Amino acid sequence: MTTSRIRWGVCRARVSTVLLLASALGGATVTAGADVAPPSAEVFGALAESSNVVMTPNGQRLAWMDHRFARPRVVMFDITTRKELRVLALPERLKIRRIVWNDDETLIITFSETENAQAATQVSREYYVNMAYDASGGDGRLLPVARDNTNDPRTAVSATGSHFAARKVNINTNEARMAVATYLVRTRPSKPHSVIMASQACYRVGNCLLEVDTATGGAAVIRSGNEHTVGWVVNRDGVPVAREDWDWKTRAYRLYAFSGESVREILRRDDNAPPTLAGILPDSSALVLLTANGRSRQAAWALPLDGSPLRLLAEDSEADITGTYMDSHSGAIIGVYASGTKTRIDWLDPAARHRAEVVEHAFPNRSVDIYGWSSDGSRTLAEVQSPSMPPIFYLIDFSTHRADIAAEAYPALANVALGEWKEITYKARDGTPIPAYLTMPPGNRAGAVPLVVYPHGGPNERDYPKFDWFVQFLATRGYAVLQPQFRGSSGFGEAFQRAGYRQWGGLMQNDVTDGVQAMIEQGIADAHHVGIVGMSYGGYAALAGAAFTPTLYSCAVSINGVSDLRALMEEEIPRYGTFVRFISASQSEFAERIGPETDPALRSKSPINSVAAIRIPILIAYGSGDARVPNEQSQRMAEALSREGRPVTLVKLPDEDHWLSRTETRVQLLQALDSFLHEHL
Repeated sequence: MTTSRIRWGVCRARVSTVLLLASALGGATVTAGADVAPPSAEVFGALAESSNVVMTPNGQRLAWMDHRFARPRVVMFDITTRKELRVLALPERLKIRRIVWNDDETLIITFSETENAQAATQVSREYYVNMAYDASGGDGRLLPVARDNTNDPRTAVSATGSHFAARKVNINTNEARMAVATYLVRTRPSKPHSVIMASQACYRVGNCLLEVDTATGGAAVIRSGNEHTVGWVVNRDGVPVAREDWDWKTRAYRLYAFSGESVREILRRDDNAPPTLAGILPDSSALVLLTANGRSRQAAWALPLDGSPLRLLAEDSEADITGTYMDSHSGAIIGVYASGTKTRIDWLDPAARHRAEVVEHAFPNRSVDIYGWSSDGSRTLAEVQSPSMPPIFYLIDFSTHRADIAAEAYPALANVALGEWKEITYKARDGTPIPAYLTMPPGNRAGAVPLVVYPHGGPNERDYPKFDWFVQFLATRGYAVLQPQFRGSSGFGEAFQRAGYRQWGGLMQNDVTDGVQAMIEQGIADAHHVGIVGMSYGGYAALAGAAFTPTLYSCAVSINGVSDLRALMEEEIPRYGTFVRFISASQSEFAERIGPETDPALRSKSPINSVAAIRIPILIAYGSGDARVPNEQSQRMAEALSREGRPVTLVKLPDEDHWLSRTETRVQLLQALDSFLHEHL
């Protein structure tokens, strides 16, 4: 196979066709000279220039998100002529969340807009809109959106030509049968201008399933659920075959199979750990569920629609099965994702397995994500990256044996020396092995270096062995970066994750602390130059590290972090309501993981109540449009530190959300972080 390094996004040939060798794909080591300055915050903080590359079913067209300019854009591209078909430019305030071809002509774009909270005690709202656009031109169509029962205005969009114009609209419920909270169930390439979507409200009775005409934006209800319905499954013809209900108050989980108009219960669970409904098998005989089902690790199971017992579909002795791969043409599950320290895809479909093996062989020592292919299998899209190499999107043509660069996420980093990554394990104080990732500064020589501990958010999430712009920014500044997968993290077994329940400031924090001690003992980290930086739960861990281990760190940085658990519980629980499962955990699960608001231990676990113990400088940053953590969690912590005379820097990121979705504020954050760490670490 050969590769033509052509960046189609700007139609500019870079080099001639070369053999597909690792050295030609960034495999060669780049040596950093002592006098070479690392790339600026503007380079690392910019959103990926190109991302979410998608291909039409016939394999003739591509589309991708383009963030090279101030206004985010979506580019539609013809592969044969290598010309842009259409460019859609969005207002700066809108954020592109997803693009997907509905058929060979129509692209569906999901984007959101933040409505900032009116008070620091509240969270902001993130409103999502679906639009359909044709590659041949014409106005976009707004797909189903309406007001919910609270009569809050929703963001809708009108569009003319290639430009969007956002406006607030009020759509009367009587004029539209579906609510704003719609999400895509699946596209229908076999039926042009048709897509299956779900809505959280239909005729005010609960969740329903819609068939939407993408040519007109009109929709028809094809199945209705109830107030507890949270999911649907349709077969390759778009016919509903199953419904998922979850009552978080009673912990009642139910799965129902459809046969014509008849409904049959095929699974019942009454506990606090409902399975994840992933989809349907290719022959439409069974649903695919992700659950432990009595095992130590989560596995993939087949649940026959005829009511037969669960049967094991796939498992991994060292990792949880945490995700699945769906064939965009049939809607069937064709692969599962094993999420241990070494992540892996197990393909259930022989054709998909063959495509993956061919591409992975061509890109050795890289993470290869096969995520799109033409309906005839002749063309495949692959995202190729590593922790030390930014993502490159390749279009692989099996008929010509070529791999062409369709897009690059960070072309400015193509020849830059980045941090050297490796996976490690260290022992916690109770002897438990803790997996972790360690990134060393580029060109690092022997000897201890300043260390930044970077615990992930969640806390029931995890880090992945892929490129991370934030980690590499720190590494290129000369810091070693430790990412501990502390207990409570997902992907390493149910017991490992549940060990973190109600352990905010406890066992989870100890695992982070023990990681620091291990790096010091191994001579990797300079004991006098250790900082802790985190976002969301990681921001809590940073503040907790400063408060509960005051002599361990030289400085701490909290980004959209939590400082007061009691206030968090009071805010989080009523905010989620019936549809809590789509956002985080249910009310009972949330209380189980942190502790009920009546738990007196929440006070001692809250860094805001231990400000007097803090001795180190603190940087606190927060997005004014955070829809997960109220701004007061950051503001009150900064005020408490100031009252105690502790050194604190407060950075407000205007109109930024919880996930840092804007280039301008990302750069602002990195500049503040760079200055702070340079001074204190």
